[in-house]
Amino acid sequence: MKLAFNSIASVGWDLATMVIKAKEYGYDGIELRGLSGQMHLPLASELASNPGKIAGLVRDTGVELVCLSSSASFHMHDAAEVASNLSVAREYIELAGRLKCPLVRVFAGEIPKRAFFYERRETVMGRIAAALRTLVPIAADNGVTVAVENGGDFTDSAALWYIVDAVDSPLVQCCWSPFAARTRLERPTTSIPRLSAKLAMVHVCDGKFAANGGLESYAVPGQGDMEIPRMVQLLRGIAYSGYLVVDWPRLWVPSLADADKVLPAAAKFLRPLIDEKPVVMTAYKGDKNAPRQGVAAVS
Repeated sequence: MKLAFNSIASVGWDLATMVIKAKEYGYDGIELRGLSGQMHLPLASELASNPGKIAGLVRDTGVELVCLSSSASFHMHDAAEVASNLSVAREYIELAGRLKCPLVRVFAGEIPKRAFFYERRETVMGRIAAALRTLVPIAADNGVTVAVENGGDFTDSAALWYIVDAVDSPLVQCCWSPFAARTRLERPTTSIPRLSAKLAMVHVCDGKFAANGGLESYAVPGQGDMEIPRMVQLLRGIAYSGYLVVDWPRLWVPSLADADKVLPAAAKFLRPLIDEKPVVMTAYKGDKNAPRQGVAAVS
């Protein structure tokens, strides 16, 4: 596994500063969700003016561009709205291809309300999958994987698995947010085994939650209620080799602590979890390795 942060944490930093800070704080990559005040990345002058230069900067420093994150989603009943969002996704995919960035993030979306009722959940998921299927050849042409993030009305892993599985392409996978799933009381012990090989990227966010799953406050990773050590163990157990991306939403919540305080603390907490050596077990009774997680050794 490798470690990255999302640019929503680093408000006011240009890309060069992000790369320098990533290197300083011990991160391997950066997920871009907006840059220098421009939320539509294909219009960000730093990226659009000279993609080759950016790709070279990333290559020379060893800090990767992990993902270009769009706000595109495809749940709408109006075909014109879906087409507009597909156009946005295509712009992102083509830019990612020029930047040699492997992932483009889109959202799962919401269940639209029609007159006096909501559409059937399965109908909406089918529509999302059909739209994603049209992006597969574009992704293939640009060497990019589309990562669908759980959110809105589809925060649970069962829904995300259904959507991605229905597309039936290795170029459409999951961007998993355990934080979003936690609002529906879903634990990593359920989601990680279910999504398994379909995981392209995992977001790391922490907070304090009420008993019903409602968010009370954000917290620096490791200081909230999220089961992050257990999540990392589960990811290592399925041989996940992608990115853990620190998702500190200071762009949306300006009162949160700034990136220079949070990102080093998050890296200090996460890096040992990522680098931890697996416990080697033998077939012998009374294994020589010390028991973990409070499980007593068999005598």
